[in-house]
Amino acid sequence: MRHLFSASICLILLVSGTHAQSIIDQDQVLKNLRSQLPEGWTLEAREKRIVFSRKDSIWVKHVNKNNQQANVKKMNADERVASFKKDGKKAKAMISFRMETKWTAQSIKKAEDQNKKVFAQIAKLPEKFKIENLYDSVLSEKEGEHYTAKTDADRAQLKKFSEERDKLLKSVIQVPFLQTEKYSLFTDISSGVEDATTDIYPEQASSELYKIQNMVNEVCKIKP
Repeated sequence: MRHLFSASICLILLVSGTHAQSIIDQDQVLKNLRSQLPEGWTLEAREKRIVFSRKDSIWVKHVNKNNQQANVKKMNADERVASFKKDGKKAKAMISFRMETKWTAQSIKKAEDQNKKVFAQIAKLPEKFKIENLYDSVLSEKEGEHYTAKTDADRAQLKKFSEERDKLLKSVIQVPFLQTEKYSLFTDISSGVEDATTDIYPEQASSELYKIQNMVNEVCKIKP
């Protein structure tokens, strides 16, 4: 019985792996993307996602580059690796996209039209709740549309405004802007990107990830 159970598990894993691989092989766009990946990267289908991942691990270190000391950049290779192993965290460089059966042009237009109606409703909310005079132009430049209350009555109106705006925003439909031969893609998650607060080692892992992201955007972007 134990051997039968083990054999069943192996068969399930084999079938699952074969199906995931066939998703890539049966989509010409995905096949082409896989063939153009930087060396050491893979493309796999996992649980309704396609995942680009780097085989070798990376090191991630959180920093404030605005306050970094000048001598940090003068480290030699060994010192830099030691610094990452001391203060950083081992991770995987990857980027994934959620997959759905390819949307038709009509489906996309219908969703976009619906979203336009929702945003039109949101645009009318300040007038509906009589808070136009609370618009804060200074904070809005820094944080996006912002209203500042001056009285308890103002705060009550802003609360109603925020609640209705949040409710409407939840009804906005996420529309795909990327597609392959058979699938629509939605940006999911990524890790291993170097930015103002994150250092990556080896450095090329981050540039490789950006290259893949740009390649996907260029190849899969839905043309108007």
